[in-house]
Amino acid sequence: MDLSNALRRLVFLMAVPVVCAGHDIEAAVQLAAPAVIVRAAYAGSQAVAFAKVQVFAPGGGETEFQTGLTDRRGFFSFVPEAAGVWRVVFDDEEGHRREVAVTVPEKFEGSAAGSGSLPVSRVERALTGIAMILGITGIWYGVKARKPS
Repeated sequence: MDLSNALRRLVFLMAVPVVCAGHDIEAAVQLAAPAVIVRAAYAGSQAVAFAKVQVFAPGGGETEFQTGLTDRRGFFSFVPEAAGVWRVVFDDEEGHRREVAVTVPEKFEGSAAGSGSLPVSRVERALTGIAMILGITGIWYGVKARKPS
């Protein structure tokens, strides 16, 4: 065996664990009321784009609560209906699969049962008030400018 073949084999053997480890799916969970956001990435932070996602509710058995795909950056979100441990399964359909347990607390502000309406900012309220004043003023001037027949 010459030196160049030995060197090629050494480089190959050193590269194999890096390539294999580069495709483990890692998941980061963020609770952002009213949704749960999960980002899937291969080891090394490459996004798991357009992977199949299945969400299972606590106590729901094998019945899926929601299915979908990650976006091009590896993100997927869902709005839980109840507290408990939710299962999220990522599958890129190329042999890589990851199951993540997401614990939704009892006092999760965004649960579907507790959400009634979206909060309105001050700017939106101010613009709505100004629009109403201008609308009422326009109607008043329209009625006043009307000529009797």
